[in-house]
Amino acid sequence: MFIDLGGNLLPAFAEGSRDVKACAERISALYNAGVDAAVLTPRYYPAKRSVEDFLNFRESMLLSLSYHMPEMCPALYLGCEVYVDERLKYIPTIDELTVLGTRTLIAYMPEGEWDGSLIDTLETLRAVGIEVLIAHIDRYPESYAEDLFKCGYRAIADASAFIGMANLRRRKKLLSWIDEGHVAGIGTGFDPDEKRVEEIMAKVFDILGEERVEKIAESSARLLAGAVQITN
Repeated sequence: MFIDLGGNLLPAFAEGSRDVKACAERISALYNAGVDAAVLTPRYYPAKRSVEDFLNFRESMLLSLSYHMPEMCPALYLGCEVYVDERLKYIPTIDELTVLGTRTLIAYMPEGEWDGSLIDTLETLRAVGIEVLIAHIDRYPESYAEDLFKCGYRAIADASAFIGMANLRRRKKLLSWIDEGHVAGIGTGFDPDEKRVEEIMAKVFDILGEERVEKIAESSARLLAGAVQITN
């Protein structure tokens, strides 16, 4: 079962769909592309709103989406993509930002240089039993990623990072990270206006090969053990 671990699909969030209709169309496209399950991961910025406000707004977007949900769609799970800064260490309800029903939290690291406080924040989360997954690992310098892997963190790679001639070197590195167990999942995370979802995913599956697709599917399923499905 192939699981999309980084579907920034919900509208009105960073990198999300334009509106609920576009979101429903993307969900349908993922199903047609062979994606069996997807985690909805709207992005949460601790500096911009409280956890309570974020969760309430996320719920309102889900309700709007429910009126447009396609008949055939992947199994959907609910999470978020949490922007990492020091404020996370002081949020008593941090568990509410994990994938619903699990202890897995999908983290979005800042662009630019990472200082020690960011790693301290990740360690604080891990110390309370949260499994931190680093989203969009392909967007960061390889040395940063390697440092995280040495500390035992695992990551999610964007599907789009595997295609295109400009990505050949990065693709090779991502494939090696999958083989080594550092990349534990794939997220679609496509541009909201991308219309070639089925074509792109077919290329990604072909590049990964059957063995790696199965490996990614198994590791993603383990990370979602106990997750609550929000669709029938």
